[in-house]
Amino acid sequence: MEKIVKVAQLYDIYGALLNEKQKDVINCYYNEDLSLQEIADNDGRSKQAISDMINRSVDKLFEFENELSLLKSKTELKASLLDIRELIESSNNKEAIDKLTELIEKI
Repeated sequence: MEKIVKVAQLYDIYGALLNEKQKDVINCYYNEDLSLQEIADNDGRSKQAISDMINRSVDKLFEFENELSLLKSKTELKASLLDIRELIESSNNKEAIDKLTELIEKI
C-alpha cells in the first residue's frame, strides 16, 4: 500500500515529465485501478508489455525524485510548517495564530 501512495505522489509531481503513453498506463493502473489485463485489452498490447511499461514508468518517477527531491522537500517543508504552527499555538496570541495558520494553509 505504501508504494501505491508514493507512486501516486510522485506521479502528481513528475507526471508531466512522462510521455503520454506512460501517463495513460500509470493513470489506468494506479488511479483507475484497472488490472494489467484490462489495460492490455484496451490498448491492444500484451499484458507483459503493459507490465513492463508500468515498471519502467515507475522507475522513471523514482529516478526523477532521486535527482530532484521535490517530494522530499515538500514533505520536509510541510513538517516544518506544522512545527511552526504548533509553536505559535502554544503562545496565546490569537491574532498571530490566525494569520500564520492562514499563511501555512496557503502553502
